[in-house]
Amino acid sequence: MNNEIANEIDFDGLLKILEDLDLQREHTYKESRQILISFPKLFVLLHEEKYVEAQDLLSQLEIRIKKLRSEIIPRWQKYLLQAEIEYVEAYAYLSLLQKGRIPSQKDMCVEVDAYLLGLLDCIGELRRAVYDNINKKNYVKASLCFNYMKSILEKIFPLSYFDNVIPSLRHKVDLARKLIEETYIDLTKINALKC
Repeated sequence: MNNEIANEIDFDGLLKILEDLDLQREHTYKESRQILISFPKLFVLLHEEKYVEAQDLLSQLEIRIKKLRSEIIPRWQKYLLQAEIEYVEAYAYLSLLQKGRIPSQKDMCVEVDAYLLGLLDCIGELRRAVYDNINKKNYVKASLCFNYMKSILEKIFPLSYFDNVIPSLRHKVDLARKLIEETYIDLTKINALKC
């Protein structure tokens, strides 16, 4: 009997696989961060109501996200999630302010987690729009933005028990509900002052 162990571990092959995976991970992480860096500028444009410029930048970011999504394997999808959430948030905000509609998941071509979390984040941007419009004494638009906030939450709230499927969904739903309640109180005070 031979005392040698049959060694079929292909160290060089495994090393190559792991190095390739690490390169893919680094690429995905770096590209996703570069995309994320552009979103604050996009939200500034949206709040300044520069919708044409905002739409152009959003379209560029959409192309970059789709390209990156097509290049990566499912293992690294998690690095793209935050960029997709920001994309949904911006897309929904722009769609609501320009067209008065909440876009579908199909419209945005994103996974359900990015869609739901992005819509919930959009509630915070809409809240800011409520206060911006109050400061401009545009109470009709402020009320409209508040109604958009409520509409998003009403559709997503029944799904909040899927927190085991989409981590942080319940937390974001609770936060959105709190923002809506606080905004409602502020709007009620303002309406009382107007009388």
